[in-house]
Amino acid sequence: MGQTTPRTIPGINAKDLFPKGCVDCHVHDTEKKMDLRFSTLLKQWTVNVEPELLNKVAGAAPSGLKLKGKHPSVLGALKSIPKSCLQCHGSGSKTAPAFSLMMHTIHLTGGKANRFLMLHQGECTHCHKMNAATGAWTLPSGPGQ
Repeated sequence: MGQTTPRTIPGINAKDLFPKGCVDCHVHDTEKKMDLRFSTLLKQWTVNVEPELLNKVAGAAPSGLKLKGKHPSVLGALKSIPKSCLQCHGSGSKTAPAFSLMMHTIHLTGGKANRFLMLHQGECTHCHKMNAATGAWTLPSGPGQ
């Protein structure tokens, strides 16, 4: 068998364009006229979470929890994204969808209609960062916009 070239993996064998994870991707892109900043999204979600997103997230909700279609006002959480989110969206939460299930559902389902899949090919290392010396994986947090 001949040798093959390993695929390019950001942060592993290629430059990581999103070293701060969530906050590097969720920005205001004036060229594409897309405002994905968490401050903008959270402000919208306090009024109404779009039905398509709500349906996706409902699958990650704890058993018996009916989501109301609005997110509580948590603009103080912008100081540390996604760390602050875990206060309500922890893995054992009974009042909100678990963060990991919710994020994987949002970012890795929907095929061609999913921006993350189409632009970023669902690449795990855009969000999850590996310490090459220890093999440990982390999810970086930082101030959101």
